Amino acid sequence: MRHKYFSALLLVALGLLFLAHNFGFLPSFGQMWALWWPLVLIIVGVNLLFRRPKNKDDKDE
Repeated sequence: MRHKYFSALLLVALGLLFLAHNFGFLPSFGQMWALWWPLVLIIVGVNLLFRRPKNKDDKDE
């Protein structure tokens, strides 16, 4: 259930960023993406590391 909220909040945040850019509140996404894309990979990796399995059978050894 936590993953459901994370995905939803991520989509809302991205939507807000695009909307703010369209209204001229943010600089070009090309510059921002070029600087911050490694952070996206780090966040996804940390999320995968700390995600709990849904049941006991899903655990890796």
